[in-house]
Amino acid sequence: MAQPDLIAQTPHGSSIQKIEAGKFLVCDSENVCFFTRSLYLAEEQLEEMELGYRFPSNSFRKAPA
Repeated sequence: MAQPDLIAQTPHGSSIQKIEAGKFLVCDSENVCFFTRSLYLAEEQLEEMELGYRFPSNSFRKAPA
């Protein structure tokens, strides 16, 4: 497997890395990581990890820890 490419890193230490064609690894500052199949989903996961919640269409709810 090729060396992962860093796409984004936040001041809080979270990051998005491209690991192979069409696959991304999203990690928080504590190295809790998730795989996604698109950059859009990776960005959504990163935002949820950074903010601690999601914005559903009709109300706020706390994201699962």
